[in-house]
Amino acid sequence: MTTNRSLNSRYQIGRRLGSGNFGEIYLGRNNETHEYVAIKLEQILTRTPQLAYEYRFYKILGKYDGIPYIQFYGQIGSYNGLAMELLGPSLEDLFDLCSRRFSLKTVLMIGLQLLDRIEYVHSKNLIYRDIKPENFLIGRGSTNRQHIIYMVDFGLAKQYRTSDGTHIPYREHKSLTGTARYMSINTHLGREQSRRDDLEALGYMFMYFLRGNLPWQGLKADTLKERYQKIGETKRFTTNEILCEGYANQFLIYMQTVRQMEFSQTPDYTNLRALFHSVLDENNLINDSDFDWIKILQEHRLNRNKTNLTGLKSTNTTTKKIISTTNGISSTIRNNNHELHNRTVALRSIYQHHQLPISSTNATTVTLNGGSKTTVSNASTTKTPVILPSLRSTMENQRPIPAKRHSLIPVRTTSNSSTNVNNCNKEQYSSFIGQSSEATCCFFKRKAKHALQITSTTTSRKS
Repeated sequence: MTTNRSLNSRYQIGRRLGSGNFGEIYLGRNNETHEYVAIKLEQILTRTPQLAYEYRFYKILGKYDGIPYIQFYGQIGSYNGLAMELLGPSLEDLFDLCSRRFSLKTVLMIGLQLLDRIEYVHSKNLIYRDIKPENFLIGRGSTNRQHIIYMVDFGLAKQYRTSDGTHIPYREHKSLTGTARYMSINTHLGREQSRRDDLEALGYMFMYFLRGNLPWQGLKADTLKERYQKIGETKRFTTNEILCEGYANQFLIYMQTVRQMEFSQTPDYTNLRALFHSVLDENNLINDSDFDWIKILQEHRLNRNKTNLTGLKSTNTTTKKIISTTNGISSTIRNNNHELHNRTVALRSIYQHHQLPISSTNATTVTLNGGSKTTVSNASTTKTPVILPSLRSTMENQRPIPAKRHSLIPVRTTSNSSTNVNNCNKEQYSSFIGQSSEATCCFFKRKAKHALQITSTTTSRKS
């Protein structure tokens, strides 16, 4: 869809950022507060509309650290739109940034935050059902919340308790819901999901961050169904000991605990967090939110700022050179005019009884940087020779040689015309300062911003 639209006339929709399970996400801006937001759009006539359910779950969750703030939900043409807090990169993006391996400290700090998030979601009688690194985003650096990990995309969430507080019943032969790489073994077997399945999926994601991959990645199959079956079989035959081999024993205890949970059992979140705290203590690590990506992002921002500053200095240097060259041209013209004037005055003072011949010239008026206008004769003039027999040789020796001005003044075919250096075209301007490897008539032009570029709805701001 075109992005030069607005949502409820309050939000301007910009470029596409990505896509979720059931819709696409665009960059947006609040027209009242000028705050950037993320806008998720979903076609109204889609076969499985989910955005309304997701909005309802966000309202149930309300304001909480790690849950994005929802600003608006409504319709735009044939789309449903959800405007929410704009966040930073996902854990998968940061995993790639860190060469696809997180340190033990970073994984433990991630684990502690996500156990808090999932406990809060479960406390609202919801199960998430779509654990994967792409659905966990950090806050933006501009808001000083880059140390907080957010849960997003609740399109697959589900209430596990009924309105009277009763746990949903156990069922089998359910369709697969979630991401195959991280979903629990019970989900592969077609069993109804509950809180235990969210925790098991988190455990697989923790080991993915530690190991760099999981044993069931890269399996080949002819169909998607066969691939899911192979992934499920590999998970069942991969013991907890094999999965956690070479890492802290607490990860093994975590996986054993969540795999042995009953369908409706209430998890002991405190005990699970205590496992990670104990690993931090044993390795003399501190939960100070100093993740692996913090320094990398800081260096990236520093290099970006240096690049922008270097580009600005280069532009300023080019501008100064051009101004200096133009001023030099102005000075040369003034000096030449002064020499011509002195010669004329000298001749008139010596031969007051003679009338000097008038030259036939094509005058050109030029406006220079200072704004003053100077009329200079073109070099192609026709003069009647002046014969001064008594002092001819003396005056020739004293007379200064006029500088050639062919390259100083752009030759014009019409007479008495005015040429402005600041308004001349590229060819005329090149005759003043010489040929350049790049255009110099636009040296005050700024580079366009590529990040967070909003397509304006007005003609004057269209990109």
